[in-house]
Amino acid sequence: MATAQAHEAHHGHQPADSASSTAGQPLKPLAARFDLSNNKLRTEWYLWRDADAVETADLATGQNNIWERQGKNDYSYRRVFHRDQRVVEYTPGEIRTRNAEPDWVKLASVVSPELLDSLKRGPSRMQFGQRAVRYSGILNGQKIELWWLEQARLPARLQIIGPQQRMELSLKEIHTEAPATWPRATDERIASYGKIDASDFGDMESDPFVARVMQQDGHHHAH
Repeated sequence: MATAQAHEAHHGHQPADSASSTAGQPLKPLAARFDLSNNKLRTEWYLWRDADAVETADLATGQNNIWERQGKNDYSYRRVFHRDQRVVEYTPGEIRTRNAEPDWVKLASVVSPELLDSLKRGPSRMQFGQRAVRYSGILNGQKIELWWLEQARLPARLQIIGPQQRMELSLKEIHTEAPATWPRATDERIASYGKIDASDFGDMESDPFVARVMQQDGHHHAH
């Protein structure tokens, strides 16, 4: 399953389950706006998280991704393509079939507890009205530097540098409730979009949009 979160792939090798002491603690609802640079690409990237929903928006791709937790181990997923005015919907059954269940903590915090555990903890300073702790290390040949907001459990800054890769995610705003102007895929905004069930893809390969999404899925792994 493709994702607009360009930075996810760089630490996607981390396992889903964590022994970290923070993994079992509930995440507080919030909304955050980041600047994301990935090599030469520059974009704004947004995150909204609630108790049982995580939504992201990438202005470069014109795409929102919406995960919803339904019960302990079931998830639904919607990919909203604003430029095509289409929504691809994945049911819990379809997600299980694809073995695409997300690491929920990583999804809601951008950084997994396993990645934190694998980095060296350093000094701290105040950022965004709370303590940020510096973590650093080298994993899989990539140099990682992270300033981690302990209360919000979000990166204030994440930089990953590899032989052919330079990715930086910088937090610009954080709110308990997002400004109404932020590009959330509300029901009203996407009411007129065409809806496609991902389980029907096999019968729709002649649709150029479906063919393009299937090609993306073939080149990118799921969460």
